Amino acid sequence: MLIQHTPDVYEKLSLLGGMAGDDVLAPATNTGSGKASRTPYSRDKRQPIPGVYRAAMPNGKFINLLRVMFTDFCMMDCAYCPNSTYVPRKRYAFKVDELARLFMELHQRHSVAGLFLSSGIAGSGSKTTERLIQVVETIRNKYGFRGYVHMKVMPGAERQYVEAAYRLGTRLSINVETPTPEMMRRISPHKDLEKDILAPMGWIDELTRQGTGGAVGQVTQMVVGAADETDRDIFQRVDQLYTDWNLKRVYYSAFRPVRHIPLEEHPATPPMREHRLYQMDWLKRVYQFSNQEIGLAFDRSGFLSLEQDPKTAIAVENLDAFPVDVNAASREQLLRVPGVGPTSVQRILDNRRQHSIDTWHDLQAMGVVRTRAGPFLAFPGQRPPPGKQLRLELFGEDARQKQRELQPQPAAGTLSARPGVTGAPCGQASSCTGCAMYGAPGHPGPGR
Repeated sequence: MLIQHTPDVYEKLSLLGGMAGDDVLAPATNTGSGKASRTPYSRDKRQPIPGVYRAAMPNGKFINLLRVMFTDFCMMDCAYCPNSTYVPRKRYAFKVDELARLFMELHQRHSVAGLFLSSGIAGSGSKTTERLIQVVETIRNKYGFRGYVHMKVMPGAERQYVEAAYRLGTRLSINVETPTPEMMRRISPHKDLEKDILAPMGWIDELTRQGTGGAVGQVTQMVVGAADETDRDIFQRVDQLYTDWNLKRVYYSAFRPVRHIPLEEHPATPPMREHRLYQMDWLKRVYQFSNQEIGLAFDRSGFLSLEQDPKTAIAVENLDAFPVDVNAASREQLLRVPGVGPTSVQRILDNRRQHSIDTWHDLQAMGVVRTRAGPFLAFPGQRPPPGKQLRLELFGEDARQKQRELQPQPAAGTLSARPGVTGAPCGQASSCTGCAMYGAPGHPGPGR
């Protein structure tokens, strides 16, 4: 006799909470053989409860959120997504009251302090968004919860549902996923980027600018590599989102293939590419680099270097502006030095009001990464070569060989480095700033 099993609320949480760990791309899990398998569901062994994760808030504090999907059923045909209609597997869904009660139970146990609510698209974007609104209405009005709620607005949602989500949520998001309408048609034919995604994002921006007591902002996510877009394509869209719509954050997810999707054979995007995009995003959003400056980080094909972080790449293209005097440079000049971040800059500005900064020990105590900042900073006793002598070609192996050939050779009868003592590749001391800048093997990797 065939006995059908109906999963209870905690079984659904185990499934849909694990899926929400990355609501559009399947996370990688280690199989123990050294290879990563791609499965729709995953659970961090450190998580005592599925779906609960520790999130960093804008104020620097941390909060435990219940990150869960209302349903993993989706009618969309996104070629990169493990939730798409192409994937043949059993789907699950919560009921509205069921999910609301589950969240409040975890909240009363002090397991979570907020909710991150997402979903696949079941029926239509408006209908699914309405279900999410009903969940949040229940925990707000029936249970009196006044804490943090991040709500996903589904692509294609009508304005009335966007406005309702704005009134109930703390933060909203719609995944833009790819930079251009043409790319969207290529990887998700059922979606219209302008109508289904960018229009609702514009409505959210309009509502948040009014400041009528609703959500405080919106974020979005880019799928990196699925549409064969360049990093410059992504940056152009990101610039528009930050400049015109005042988005709080753009998140990047490297494409990873899963079984049964049309892009199953498409190469996975290197994780370093995702990392470089976050670094580029930081330069735009936090360091306030101009578009012209950031443009210097892209190669001729429109990609960021995987070997060199964008800030260093930009500095190398502007070598005539370096080195800068740490005791006289402006905040903007210091922020453009590799290895120097906003916190370090503020410490430098505060300290130099009291005394001159003249040692690397002082700078390192302020958080400056010497191996990266060395060739770009000057102070009493530290005078790197002028920028014109630090050309980009010096970063290649052939150029390093040329650099070694140009080094003065020891005179006859003088002592070289002692046998068995490891120095810099140029033959100088192991703290040689030139080798640190040129990326010689054995030196630490980039910091800020």
